[in-house]
Amino acid sequence: MEQFAFNHPHRHRPFDDVSPAIRRRAFGVDYLHLRGQQSGDLYLTRHGWSVLGSVVPSQWFTGDRLSKVGRQLAGATGAVYRMPVPHQASDRFALVVKFSRFAQQALVSMDPKEVRDWAERDRMEAPEFLSPFVEFGNLEALRADAGTRIRTQTPLAIYSPATRYLDWELGRISHSRWRYDRALADDQASQPEDARIAYEWERLYILLYRWIDGIDAEVAAEQGQLSETELVDFTHRSRRDLRNLGWDVLDHKPRHLIVRTRGEPPRLMQRSDQIPWALIDYELLMPYPATV
Repeated sequence: MEQFAFNHPHRHRPFDDVSPAIRRRAFGVDYLHLRGQQSGDLYLTRHGWSVLGSVVPSQWFTGDRLSKVGRQLAGATGAVYRMPVPHQASDRFALVVKFSRFAQQALVSMDPKEVRDWAERDRMEAPEFLSPFVEFGNLEALRADAGTRIRTQTPLAIYSPATRYLDWELGRISHSRWRYDRALADDQASQPEDARIAYEWERLYILLYRWIDGIDAEVAAEQGQLSETELVDFTHRSRRDLRNLGWDVLDHKPRHLIVRTRGEPPRLMQRSDQIPWALIDYELLMPYPATV
């Protein structure tokens, strides 16, 4: 497995004090860019820099460790895993390891009652999965807008191994590439030329998030903690909360909403007669109202 030399002088510096030579910025998010010994790329957010020893690929991507130790998440439509990793201060620290599906076909159904206008309907019926850097950018913007009102997983890093694949092996649609390339090139135009990021289409992009404890709302309903009516109401209310902040998840569903329980028998935690929740899927997280 690829090794990263993270015992260099930058390692113990605060994120903002690290050398400009490895600093990058994309879609409003700052990164530190480390190059692996096999030429893989690791882009660390300021959240990821503080837990670098837990997110380097040697901790979670060694041989078949991902498939043997990691747990593929139930209900996930892509390759998403929970991976426990060592952490100096927490024995419960775990990563969410998500393989980006950008430039793959996304199918989203839409209830006619949700349609605001034809432009919005067209956007939702022909969506594209977000690229890795846009996904992190949108999520960080949502986190800034939401404050403590809506919890999310913490975006830690984007890893692109050096291994190269054929188009059909990655499932990417070749004629979609130009839209992603143009958006990234436009964003990078303001960056120094030697600090610009570009997609390498023959490589995987893997997003790393910090795991959030809890159960999803669909499981809560299966366990009898939410009735069918309460589940529907809760799902609609959470979407209204997102939209009131100027965001939407095009495939918004109970599987994307994490709730917590306490007591025995377990009961859903509530705050001010409302169920607090966390959002855990962001590959179709878009500004709202949608525009074309």
